[in-house]
Amino acid sequence: MGIRVGIDTGGTFTDLVAVDDRTGRWYLAKVPSNPKQPVAAISAALRQAQFDPADVDFIVVGTTIGINAVLTRTGARVVYLTTRGFEDIPRIQRINRKHHYDFHWRKPAPLAAGADCIGIDERIDAYGDVLTALDPAQVQAAVRELADGDGAEPVAVAICFLFSYLEPRHEQAAREAIHAVAPDLPVSLSHEVAPIWREYERGTAAILDAYMKPALATYVAGVTEAFADQGAGDRWSLLKSNGGHALAEEALRKPAHILLSGIAGGAIGGAWFARQAGAPQAIVVDMGGTSCDVCLVVDGEPLFSSEYEIEFGLPVSVPTIHTHTIGAGGGSIGWVDPGGFLQVGPQSAGADPGPACYDAGGSEPTITDANLLLGRLDPAFFLGGRLALKPERSGDAMRTLADRLGHDEVEVASSMIRIANESMANAIRIVTVEQGIDPRDFAIVAMGGAGPTHACGIAESIGIDRVIVPPHPGVTSAFGALAAPVRVDEVRSIALTSGSLDVAALAAQVDELERSARAAFAAQSPGGEAPRVERAIAMRYQGQNYEQEVALPDGALDAAALERTFERYHELHQEFYGYRFDGAPIELVRIAVTVAGPDPDLPPLHAQAAEGERAGRVADVYFDEGGFQPTDVIPRTEVGEEARSGPAIVESIDTTVVVPPGWTLRALPGGVMELRRGEAARAPLATTATAAAGA
Repeated sequence: MGIRVGIDTGGTFTDLVAVDDRTGRWYLAKVPSNPKQPVAAISAALRQAQFDPADVDFIVVGTTIGINAVLTRTGARVVYLTTRGFEDIPRIQRINRKHHYDFHWRKPAPLAAGADCIGIDERIDAYGDVLTALDPAQVQAAVRELADGDGAEPVAVAICFLFSYLEPRHEQAAREAIHAVAPDLPVSLSHEVAPIWREYERGTAAILDAYMKPALATYVAGVTEAFADQGAGDRWSLLKSNGGHALAEEALRKPAHILLSGIAGGAIGGAWFARQAGAPQAIVVDMGGTSCDVCLVVDGEPLFSSEYEIEFGLPVSVPTIHTHTIGAGGGSIGWVDPGGFLQVGPQSAGADPGPACYDAGGSEPTITDANLLLGRLDPAFFLGGRLALKPERSGDAMRTLADRLGHDEVEVASSMIRIANESMANAIRIVTVEQGIDPRDFAIVAMGGAGPTHACGIAESIGIDRVIVPPHPGVTSAFGALAAPVRVDEVRSIALTSGSLDVAALAAQVDELERSARAAFAAQSPGGEAPRVERAIAMRYQGQNYEQEVALPDGALDAAALERTFERYHELHQEFYGYRFDGAPIELVRIAVTVAGPDPDLPPLHAQAAEGERAGRVADVYFDEGGFQPTDVIPRTEVGEEARSGPAIVESIDTTVVVPPGWTLRALPGGVMELRRGEAARAPLATTATAAAGA
């Protein structure tokens, strides 16, 4: 037993949380991210934590390197090999449009250029039989340029042949042919990345996987070297999009599965503290410096999805924690649109140069500058006093914006806060109201460096009256990486119909997939703990285009168990759509198996005092109702279990909690803090469009 470490490398800060299993002592670190050298920030966080790296047992890292490469289009050049005649599928995409009546809207560009989408003469039919054999020489000719290249540009190959999810031999033979002439060329096969039946979704997943591979390989090599140099060993894990983690060398085989690595940690950590606060129904709001991630927690667990959409029409069909992300963070910039209206984000000052108050070259007003001008942040105690803010820089930046709008700086700063809060409230409506869920029955778990500063304003906009604040919200994503179990998700497409299927053959496929998932789990979980196994089949009525995943009962899959599963599908369809088709044929399109280890046993995490922490004081803080008013400023370590009325500001080493008038705060056993809105009427529900119109 030694030290376990969780690290989250965000767009603005890199966070570290570690616990010593021998003593129960916790270590925290928070350092500015280095977008150009992300490994440098990890090394700096290890040094700041001040424990002996030789005592480290294992490390789990959540990283945004994948999603950042995709969003900024800085990944590898991808050559896409597919069945001849289907080369244009990545550009054709789907037939639907994001904005039906906007003639200027254009589909997002695929991650593989049109000239790099190459058709190969091969064909396998819908039954897995070979119609046209693959010629390895043709494959080698298609990538000859890459094999002979100078290596200046990172390149990779993605392969997606028709029906490869049923019969993968052509994709495997193509990879062998490529490696015969270019052994080091990264190759992604669609049947390994996303073995599903929709060729467009399978192809985009393979392209994304290849797009990320060179950058991830460089990142993994750099992090491995950094850990080894500091004496922390060279075996470590990456957090996966599905909320589990896998050894770095295993994650390298399927980079698409760590696309949302940095986001997953927040959901896992938020769900952990929601359970601790006795709030099984919760909404995790993780507001950092660049973006805000929203995740729904139901019955104590974050919701999962089998698909994530990078941009409209660019899906990634890999298991993920279901999140909705918007460009709203502490670094979000305030600006004036052509119509003369104030807007906030999604542009961000990021970590470099950062908000104007950082005095590092930033000159545009950000949400952090607005909070500083409104008295919500202490310039001498930001990040526990490690970063001194310059209010005069915020004033200069805000004055420039205010002059354009014809208002004073305080009005503009307050308006920026309200706009950002409404944007985040709309994100919550998307994952709740638009899915038929009443958000007023949920608590908000406020995370990230900026989440607790804005949580009550967001809650008031929606009608939520309870906010939960973890002991250290600014590093909860790193805590989530530490708390994540090993998890393996395996899927396989099938094409069966209820009236004519062979139950024994189906059971054999389920058992085979479970054995594969268990083997992958055992390879990544040297502890040998007994895993949790969940099995499901995706179903739909014959003729429908989209399916619903239905859990299989425990035990052997026989005719009786399958009949119960069909009945459960009818019930789910009734719940979702208000009707069911008893007796109608049901199509079975996908088997899914999850094998996950138990949650790690962690000692309680309590708020830690910062060096130089000051006693309580009174400051003038601006609130929408009442303007500037005297407000108690309380150190986080002095918040007790007795309820205390707002207005108040609670300061800690990694965040600032704003408690408006009409709210109360208290500490709960276990380290979390609870904010309650007293005698507040439940606000009427509003759709995103209605809320946006009101804003």
